[in-house]
Amino acid sequence: MNAASHIWAGEETETPWRFRLQEMAWRDLVDALKHDDLPFVGLWCDGTDVHALFLPDGQPLAATLALEDSRYPALSPARDISCLYERRIYDLYGAEGMWATDVRPLLDHDVWSSSMPLAEHPGAGGGQKGLIHFQPAEHMHQEGDMADGWGPATGGMEPPLHVALALREGRIRAAETVTGYAHRGMELRWRNSRVEDACKLSTRVAAGQSVAHQVAFCLAVEDACKEQVGPEIRLLRVALLELERICHHLFLLADMARLAGARLVASACMALRERLIQEAAPITGSRLLMDVCVPGGLSLRHATQMGDMCGRLCEVAERDYPALLALWQEYPGLSMQLAGMGKVTADLLERVGLDGPTARAAGWDCDGRRMMPGYEGIWRFTSGRQDGTTEDRAMLLLEEVGESLRMLDEVASRIGLTAGGSVQLSMQDSEGTGMVEGPWGGILYWVSLKEGRVEQVFARNPSSAALLTFEAILPGHQPDDVALLARSLDINAAALDQ
Repeated sequence: MNAASHIWAGEETETPWRFRLQEMAWRDLVDALKHDDLPFVGLWCDGTDVHALFLPDGQPLAATLALEDSRYPALSPARDISCLYERRIYDLYGAEGMWATDVRPLLDHDVWSSSMPLAEHPGAGGGQKGLIHFQPAEHMHQEGDMADGWGPATGGMEPPLHVALALREGRIRAAETVTGYAHRGMELRWRNSRVEDACKLSTRVAAGQSVAHQVAFCLAVEDACKEQVGPEIRLLRVALLELERICHHLFLLADMARLAGARLVASACMALRERLIQEAAPITGSRLLMDVCVPGGLSLRHATQMGDMCGRLCEVAERDYPALLALWQEYPGLSMQLAGMGKVTADLLERVGLDGPTARAAGWDCDGRRMMPGYEGIWRFTSGRQDGTTEDRAMLLLEEVGESLRMLDEVASRIGLTAGGSVQLSMQDSEGTGMVEGPWGGILYWVSLKEGRVEQVFARNPSSAALLTFEAILPGHQPDDVALLARSLDINAAALDQ
């Protein structure tokens, strides 16, 4: 009996793809997952139940278990990535994952005014009022001499997280991260909010991925309402997603080049990005592409000019993109430096469940755009990278910039003919999911609607899997490489901590 069959054997709920399990059936599910490759999306809690979401053949399948004495059997013995969700659930709700592989705090390091703030009865606040004191795991001491580590406040543009390092002969032997510095209480802010307010919150989960989060949220609400938008709205969303992908990739490439000492290359990346933004911002209404999507439609300043805008973006890039690609490939020592760093193996990707550019640069065929509405006949898989090094990731990003520009050119003549229109949604009590291939991998939203408002939101993004990948590839590198490796994996503390 495979893992999916254990879920389907559960009690049916009002949501056709979600089933309620008893504890013994949940334990059987955990055992089955140890030998099953059922794609795992995430784990979350609502204070009464714990929910696990999977994605067989691209379709949602969820298992629900009632908490008993604020406990539930953990999924982390079968899915490594689940340990981050379990730690988050305990910090927020006080619900303990039994037999969890990691029970360290993720968000609350004894500095909150109350512990377990989302539990029915929150606990007393921690007594720690100064800086967070890191307690390394026992294996860290065994691997080498403990160093102060990296972060959370470096004085630069790096994400706010602490990386503790165990060194031996100047090389990293083991690493552990401490997160929670960027926690903003998104889960509570989404709860019982108006749909339009919840959509604006989704825009602000992760900088550089605003459109992807908005579209995923909107798709989830539209799915819950059993509605679909028209073809032009789909294409307009595709254009916004690809514009965001270009801007994200160029910003990340600039950071990588700067940290590698190639400041001329970094300047060229940022110059092209700025020229594109200057063309797009007057039409979209936002340089950061925030608040451009709403459930059932779009919220653009000049939607009818989107087609012309895409054409102008391609004209700008036609002049500058080939020169940037040549500069990156020919800049002395840049490719050689990156080629020897940060190799991500297939075994690691499979263990942590990371998708997106990191996986594609290691030879995996995992681009969610092939299943997204609006991309039919536009998207094509182009990656030929196999080795999974930092250089492979950089070159893949450059190639994806070119591919996104091609898609913008293709849709330019098919959008902006009208304002796109909108679909009136009937907010019924229901659940829905929406998935988007964001700049750094799959972003999935589960949204529960009740009495015309958003009851609860769960947002899955690649940041959790990227963090585990980051910890795994650090051994063997020098401490000075940490910042560059973090950027090459787009470690996003805001998206992780929420």
